[in-house]
This record gives sequence, structure tokens and C-alpha cells, in this order.
Amino acid sequence: MRANPHPPLRCAQSYLLPLTREKGHIGPLPGGRERVALSVAKGRVRACIVALFFATTAHAQVVAATSRGVVVAHDGIVELPGVWTTAGLQTPEAIVTSNEQIAVLDPLANEARIVDLATGRGSTVRTGETPIAGVFSGGALYLLERDARALERIGADGTRASISTPADPAFLREHNGTLYVYSRAEGVVEEIGTRPFAVRRAAKTAAFGSDFEIDGRSAYVVQPRAGKIAIVNLATMKSAGTIDAGAVPVDIDFTSGGPALTARTLAIADPAMKKVWLVEGAQSTGEAFLRGFVRGLLGLGLFGGRESQFPTGVDRVFARGARWYAYDTSSGTLYRFTKRSSAAVAKDIAPQQFAITSAGVYVWNDAVRRLQKLAGDG
Repeated sequence: MRANPHPPLRCAQSYLLPLTREKGHIGPLPGGRERVALSVAKGRVRACIVALFFATTAHAQVVAATSRGVVVAHDGIVELPGVWTTAGLQTPEAIVTSNEQIAVLDPLANEARIVDLATGRGSTVRTGETPIAGVFSGGALYLLERDARALERIGADGTRASISTPADPAFLREHNGTLYVYSRAEGVVEEIGTRPFAVRRAAKTAAFGSDFEIDGRSAYVVQPRAGKIAIVNLATMKSAGTIDAGAVPVDIDFTSGGPALTARTLAIADPAMKKVWLVEGAQSTGEAFLRGFVRGLLGLGLFGGRESQFPTGVDRVFARGARWYAYDTSSGTLYRFTKRSSAAVAKDIAPQQFAITSAGVYVWNDAVRRLQKLAGDG
């Protein structure tokens, strides 16, 4: 489960026009009034994304998958249902997980509740302004504090240290003990070591990205306005170009390209098109050569036929092995999909109220005030 949910997109998509696609091209084809109307529609979506990008909405319940089961923060408590219950926070927004601990983040109260997964024992700590994301690494908790413009380290022994970041730090990712922070306003990716805790290198990339992910070799910044994915090579910490990615890409996740393909494949949620696209990620020279033989079979669009279009504009995508899900924040609809079809598995759920696990999807049910596993999603 991602540690920092994306800002919700609460924009009606009914005015969006369907697009056509040709080989090697995703997005609108040139053409008169259709192009003008589409430009207006895309402008509305983009304006909505920008306007809501900085908004914070408080949710009373947050659900997250852990190594010991699904935990829920709700009504001032945190619980692993049927195992333990402990004190929580008033306005939880995210849950950071590790194999041994969780941390519930409250960006309104500037607090974090750190809980031991085995026992349920926990402690509450004050944080810098607006903790929105975190990771556990080497026994320490690292918190990204947006309005404080800082990355804070809270050690297992309670010792604390902090590093300043550029304006609007929005995403925090970790790979093999190295941390990566993407700051939206200045379009900067920082590589931060944990031993010692210090900034190693920085790279300039696209500003105001809606998502930031890494695959160990490359970093990807989603650009809704440009309809592209910006790439940063993590070995050199330099820009490595862009990938065309539909009309208004918002969110990405990684999925396997198949046994014959060694590079990562990006699943991209595009609410303007009501589709999820599948595009090749950054590749080495050898991988690019291998993929040249099968690119025509793979194609660039995950969905090519009319039957596979989502009924609403999905703005989040989750790849869990062979299980693929897409989520529409505006309607609260969660879909499970394949390369040829999609089906709604849950409706009217908030972005933080579900967790996708290897066993299926778990949802907090407000009506009965308890966690439930979705039926029919085996």
C-alpha cells in the first residue's frame, strides 16, 4: 500500500470526448472542431487537477495492508481487527507500514502514531508541519513534512534529525536503503542516504508532477499538463527524456511485461480518456533491442477496443501481480480490469478506505463500522 495517497480528483468527466488512436500514438489526432473541443475538455481537467492538487481532505478512516493483516485507523483508535486496539489520531490521512511497525500520519494536527504490529503498543510524536508521507528504513521512520519543507528521521531510540528540501516536497520513495524525494514546485528529485543521513545528489526534472515512482533504475514523474512521463536516470541523476502517455496522465504503477521482457512496464491512469495505458518504461540498450521484436504485439495502449473503456474517469491504478485495479476518486468506484474488460468491484468508497492484498480487497464499511473483504473478488 502506498504511504501517501494522491490528492483526490473530484472533477466530472462527462464532457470529455472519446479519442481515436493510431499505431505509435496515444492521444488526440489532429482535426478541426474535435481538436478544439478536446483541448477545452483537457483544459478543464487540468485546471481541476491543479486547483485540487494542493487541497487536503480529512477522512475519518484509513485502511492499510501489513505483513500481519489489514489495519484500520478510525474514530480516534488504530486496530488490527480481532488482534489488538490502541489509541489513534483524530484526523488520520495515511498509514506507513513495515514488517514490524506502522506509523499513522495526521497532517492537520502534525502528529504521528507509531505502533508495534505484534503487540499494538504505540506512542504519539509531534512532527513538523504537515506530514504527508513516510517510509521505514533500517529501523528508523522517515517523514516527509510538506509545509515544513523537510525530511525528518525518527530513530528507534527516539533520536531525531531533519534535512531541508526544496519547496512543496510531495512524494517520498525508498530503494535498498536509499531515499528519493520529489519536490513539485521546483521539479527537483533528491537522492538521500540514510547512513549518514544526508543529501547525496539532486536532479532537475519536470515540475508539478501528479505522481512520482521509482523502479530501482529510473524515476518517473507524471506530467498531466504535458501528457508525458518525465524520466530521471538514477545512476547518473540526470534527465533521460520523456514518454508520451495519453491525454491527461495522472497516476502510474509498475506491472510485468511478461517473461520475455525484462524492462518494467508502466500502467498509466488517464481520467480524460477513461482508460489505463500500458507503455514501456526506461530500458537498457539490450532490453530495447529485445523489445523491438515484440513491440508490435505489445502495442502502446492497454485498452484498444471499445468494450474495455471505463465508464468513469479513473485517476489511480494498482498492479498487484496478475491482479489489476483502477480507481475513480470522483465517484469512489474501484474497478478490477484485464487487458480486455473492466468491472466495478466497489462503489462509494473514499481513497483511503480500501486496501488491496494478495487475498483480495478489504474495505472499511461505514454503515456497519467494520472492515470487510469484498465478495466476488477472489
